[in-house]
Amino acid sequence: MMDFKKFEAILQLWGDLHFTGIELQQRDNKSEIYATGTNNHTQSQLYICTLSTEIASHIQLKQFRTWLHRINIGKAKRRLALLRKE
Repeated sequence: MMDFKKFEAILQLWGDLHFTGIELQQRDNKSEIYATGTNNHTQSQLYICTLSTEIASHIQLKQFRTWLHRINIGKAKRRLALLRKE
C-alpha cells in the first residue's frame, strides 16, 4: 500500500499538470489506478499503481481520491494566498 507522502511525490513530479480525478482501469485481470486531468485541452493520465484484487483496488481508489482532493485544496489555498499578496 502507498502512503500519502509517496502519492504526493508522484503527482509533484508532474507539477505542471493539474489532476482532477482518480480512475480505475482493468487490464489483464488486474486493476490499474491512474490520476487524470485535462490541461490545455489535452487529457492526461498518470499511472499510479497496479493491484491484483478488486477489494484492494476499490479501497485504494477511495483513498487516492481523498488524498487528491486534499492536495488540490492545498494548491488552491496557496494560489489564493499568492494572489492576495500581489
